[in-house]
Amino acid sequence: MNKEDIKELLDRYSKGLCSQEECRRIERYILKNPIVSDWQWEDEQHKNRTAKVIKAGLPMLQGHRSARVRWIRWGASAAVAMLLVVGIWFFNTEKSTPEDPSYVIAEAKDYSSDKVTITLPNGEIQTLEGTLSAADLKALIQQGEGDRATEVWLTIQVPSRQHQEVILADGSSIWLNAGSVLRFPQTFTGKHRHVYLEGEGYFDIVHNTAKPFRVFAGKGEIEVTGTKFNVQAYSEQKLIRTSLVQGGVNFYMDEKAHKLTPGIELIADTEKDEIKRQKFDINQLTSWKDGYFTFDNLELLDVMKMVSRWYNITVTSDVNFGSKRIGGTFPTGLPLDELLEDLSILSGVKFEIQGKEVRIVR
Repeated sequence: MNKEDIKELLDRYSKGLCSQEECRRIERYILKNPIVSDWQWEDEQHKNRTAKVIKAGLPMLQGHRSARVRWIRWGASAAVAMLLVVGIWFFNTEKSTPEDPSYVIAEAKDYSSDKVTITLPNGEIQTLEGTLSAADLKALIQQGEGDRATEVWLTIQVPSRQHQEVILADGSSIWLNAGSVLRFPQTFTGKHRHVYLEGEGYFDIVHNTAKPFRVFAGKGEIEVTGTKFNVQAYSEQKLIRTSLVQGGVNFYMDEKAHKLTPGIELIADTEKDEIKRQKFDINQLTSWKDGYFTFDNLELLDVMKMVSRWYNITVTSDVNFGSKRIGGTFPTGLPLDELLEDLSILSGVKFEIQGKEVRIVR
């Protein structure tokens, strides 16, 4: 379709005049062209009217137990619109929320700063902005008088709504998600390279067979020689999720080794001492690095835990909403109230914001 065809179809679509086949055509185009700065809107009213019509289709889900919907979230800027592919699944399973209708799903945390911080060997805490390079680390160590030690350890804490990239002394890089803590040496002086992680990190490790790289995460240990992988190990989850993108990984728990191959992730339940393997979607896995929530057929309970971690809010529920699942991709830059509005439309539950607490009230 050329631009004139698109312009005409968008206008007909916004007025509800498109045939079923024309609707399919425009929706296919929307899916392939999520950035719509060149769609040649007649004016802001034309763009907003189209958005309202697309979004108005969501209530039709009420008559379907399983459905997939494609729609657009329009930002405040007239030049930018972001495609969202969203879905909702309702499953009548035996699993449900606790019988007590008033309970805490996730709790906010206390951070010493709303900025990413690094703790130096002398105890001094500094804020970080942008990628932390190996040269930056060396300068910080000298400033903190840590160069007198043979192995100098540092700690980075990433608060809510923040990410941080760290380039280690060997050239390996680590991306840290919100709510994460990384403890690591400024240089690797021993036979092994090793770091300690609480939270979520994406690792791109420089290959070195003679000096393996180890990530200690709770009760788990991940050993590699050079590879790309993601680790999710938030203490409140009691789960360690290791997802291998490239190379090879050995995961250790209770002195047992579990080998992973690319495209496979291992989920270790540290309370039940259970191990599960499954395939994963790499793009969905790493979407947090690019500024998106990706909910892949995820239970609403787990969705709200992710929302709690990013916005640093306490989430409580006054209702038993069963086992609802949501699929979709949402920009993490959305204001909390807008994200909750979208989740409410998709899930059928209602949210109330009270300061730093969000209550599910249906």
